[in-house]
Amino acid sequence: MNQIINIFRKDFRQHWYVILLPLAILVAFAWNEPGLWVPQGTPLPQHLREYSGLLPPLVVIGWMILIVRVVQGESLVGDRQFWITRPYEWKKLLTAKALFFVAFINLPLLIVQVVLLWKAGFAPTSYVTGLLWTQFLWVLVLILPMIALATVTSSFGQTVLVILGIPLLLVGCIALSSLIPHTPHTGLLDAYSIQESLRNLVLLGACAAVVIWQYARRRTPQSRLLLIGAAAVALGIMFIAPPHALTTLMYPQPSASRRPPVQLVFDPTRQAVKDGWPMRKDEVGIRIPLLVTGELQDPTVTVDGDVSLVEIEGPDGLRWNSGENVYSSFQFPDQSHPDAWFVVDKGFFELVKSSSVKLHIWFALTTVKAKEVRRIVLASNEFTAPGGALCSISPEPYGSNLLRCRSPLKPPFLLVTMLSEETTCPVRWAERTVPPGTIFSAGQQSPGSAPAEIGFDPVKLFSLSFSPRAQTMETLFAHLCPGTPLTYRVLEEAQFTRSELTIDGIRLAEYQLLEHSRPSAVTGIMVH
Repeated sequence: MNQIINIFRKDFRQHWYVILLPLAILVAFAWNEPGLWVPQGTPLPQHLREYSGLLPPLVVIGWMILIVRVVQGESLVGDRQFWITRPYEWKKLLTAKALFFVAFINLPLLIVQVVLLWKAGFAPTSYVTGLLWTQFLWVLVLILPMIALATVTSSFGQTVLVILGIPLLLVGCIALSSLIPHTPHTGLLDAYSIQESLRNLVLLGACAAVVIWQYARRRTPQSRLLLIGAAAVALGIMFIAPPHALTTLMYPQPSASRRPPVQLVFDPTRQAVKDGWPMRKDEVGIRIPLLVTGELQDPTVTVDGDVSLVEIEGPDGLRWNSGENVYSSFQFPDQSHPDAWFVVDKGFFELVKSSSVKLHIWFALTTVKAKEVRRIVLASNEFTAPGGALCSISPEPYGSNLLRCRSPLKPPFLLVTMLSEETTCPVRWAERTVPPGTIFSAGQQSPGSAPAEIGFDPVKLFSLSFSPRAQTMETLFAHLCPGTPLTYRVLEEAQFTRSELTIDGIRLAEYQLLEHSRPSAVTGIMVH
């Protein structure tokens, strides 16, 4: 234990000035950040806007310099490893370095985040798990990879060169991937999270192995090869399509004893909407009218629909599929007429547009249930909303359709609705009259199941913008004023299933989007 303490003290004496720099910037960040927690539309001082995005990268750079200097204080590369001539035990040396980074990286950040939570109106003691999870993410994302890099480089300059080379490598890989034809998927395409997890597991596992191996054996050539090999495997995972087994595991077909939450069928009686987004020259947008059949047992259930794969079979053996492109959007239970849209290569479309084709679509369905439903009345000042967020009406003279909110550690998963006749705002003379019974809604997507997200500021800002569910009323606006009642639903994911739809004998030209339209992704489901 004495050896660990002595090494810790020695590192502090040698690198106190490197510790001071990121610490000072972190304090400046904590001082500056609360000024950004203001309702939307409130003027901000110019220095707040300039500094808000500049300080976190400077802190990260300071941490990277600190890690490299401290690790290379006892060199593990080359022929100047003086520390091995002293009675150092490698386990104690590694422990001392780890404690050093916890003390001067994780602990200051934890203190800053506790202070920011407190200043934002949240009790830090209620979010201990999330705060510790954030520190763990920083270890995985920054501290461990930088320690591994510092153990296989001989000097600070060499480390900087490697760091600068990583972006160049990524640019080259992206350029290479654009030249490699991707193998079309044969099933649902929602295994990207598994693909990303496998890639991260390979990289982090290699980094941990290199750190231990270098301190224990100092086998630098082998350690470098291990890191290069892990990077190659990770890049290979990026280029390999997610296996069908993974996608079907995530979104299995419903069993015979359990019906799917909804069934999507083709609606030939309804004309598809033609409007949309700017289109590329080599693309043609298609929008297929659908009908939702089946009844949801719980009225608070929503279904998140991904058009995960589209396949088209034309005459004379012509075939096309959408590949890897995925889009998702909310589908509310009282909206029974969604549109599925996707983009087809223009060359293929010209060959089959007037012919009858067979269209096969795979949908990934996520059933989302409300674990809390509460009706609240808007206050004139800031109020506590379900899900633990603090919200206020965005300031406008005659009411706003926007709530500005902040929440601890991550945004909540929300669906908020209001009825048109319940607004307490005065009607402006130039506005259309909103029919009674019109439902306006706003949603906040799920940030995942982790207790927190990585970052510096534990206070997450988000907005709830209200719009009518019916697409034919998209020019109408909801107005929120003090006294307006809202229904809050705090949601959670309950079931993952998939659904398939085959449409035979359809002519794509009848469902072509206008030339000026383009979806934000090439496949999707749009609900109105």
